[in-house]
Amino acid sequence: MEDPEPIRMLLVGAGRAGLLFLRLFQPHEGVVITAVVDRDPNAPGLAAARERGLPTGPSPLPFLEDRSLDLIVNVTGSAALQDLLAQRKPPKTELLGGSAALLLWTLLREYEEKAALEGRFELIERELARHKENAFLVGNDPRMLELSRQIARVAPTPTPVLILGETGTGKEVIARALHQNSPSRHRPLVSINCTAFSPTLIESELFGYVKGAFTGAAADRPGLLEMADGGAVFLDEVGDMPLEMQAKLLRFLQEGEIRPVGSPVTRKVQARVIAATNRNLQQAVEAGAFRADLFYRLNTFTLHVPPLRERRSDIPLYAYHFLEKAQAKVNKRVSLIAASALATLQAYDWPGNLRELANVIERAVVLCEGDKIEVRHLPLGLQPGHAGGAFDEETLEKGLAALKTQMIEQFERDALSRYLAECGGNITRAAEAAKISRRTFHRLLKKHGVSAQSFSPERS
Repeated sequence: MEDPEPIRMLLVGAGRAGLLFLRLFQPHEGVVITAVVDRDPNAPGLAAARERGLPTGPSPLPFLEDRSLDLIVNVTGSAALQDLLAQRKPPKTELLGGSAALLLWTLLREYEEKAALEGRFELIERELARHKENAFLVGNDPRMLELSRQIARVAPTPTPVLILGETGTGKEVIARALHQNSPSRHRPLVSINCTAFSPTLIESELFGYVKGAFTGAAADRPGLLEMADGGAVFLDEVGDMPLEMQAKLLRFLQEGEIRPVGSPVTRKVQARVIAATNRNLQQAVEAGAFRADLFYRLNTFTLHVPPLRERRSDIPLYAYHFLEKAQAKVNKRVSLIAASALATLQAYDWPGNLRELANVIERAVVLCEGDKIEVRHLPLGLQPGHAGGAFDEETLEKGLAALKTQMIEQFERDALSRYLAECGGNITRAAEAAKISRRTFHRLLKKHGVSAQSFSPERS
């Protein structure tokens, strides 16, 4: 059966009600808005209609010549205009105005508010779930205790915060702690990984776009910054943001304004900005890779997160925290970590920091036969004697060739894991750091059964 022909509608009135009609009906496949008219040239609905490429004008009369018009919706509230439309409309065209148009507008407004509330609720629900999974652990290290005090002082303010630290140190968890202790904690915190989008996509993701802005833009879509209105936005790896986007982000920080792709109209958005990076932004500014004005704007209040190797005394606390999470995820009861295993964990330098520790504990839980993690359940690269080449009798019996193959394979596995930990699970960046092609890196991952996804920030 063929699809019915879309309804051709003339919208008369481009004020608040007309704008709402336009937003709801213009993306609808079953409705074609032929034109939008209003005698006020500054009516907001006229600007929105022009953004969508729709005909506009001060009078409906020229558009009544269209004999294929199905419906006229008059939302001006003018009885005289309603009478004129009734006299001049095509015979088969329906006219909706007065109390009927008001009723329809009320129903549509309730529908829009309900949809907006549902979208906001879903964001908050996801935020609460992620917060529960990512509780901020302070520990007993003096620098972490001072960091906790700084978070408590800056969290209740709208001040932008820049979080500096190596990959995997828990910068996103700190961002969530800031948001959860702010006055806007009941609003969403929208997280944006600046390395997850190509330079051509990041603008539309951040600022949104209007229908027809580019191929495939079939309807208006709000950007992530607009979705964070009233709450906060977390810009992870902001140091890797393209230069052309940095200028637009600076305008948002200074003016609180965004402009969707393809739109000439700016929109006001109020959202706190929390940014994080593992790069030295001062050096990036000097090298011309990061705008100085954006750096100084973000650098209003800076939090420095020390790497895990500089707070070794807290490693047992973190290890048991991740053990509890791994038990629930793997559905396996492993409640203890042997003292020798804890000592091994504390002796390691942890280039991937907390994220790497979490992955090592999860791996140990999977390998553990009983309820206690032993040294043998840890990766060989962490175990004592690995670097010095000490082997037990059973290992020596395999022969030199087999031992060489085993050592090379273990080295490759450990190296792959370290590169992925350093690059947050991004295969392209990890391959560049390893100075091999992405194809070769991917082949090695497949060979050794290493999952890049387990090193992504969402898993930490």
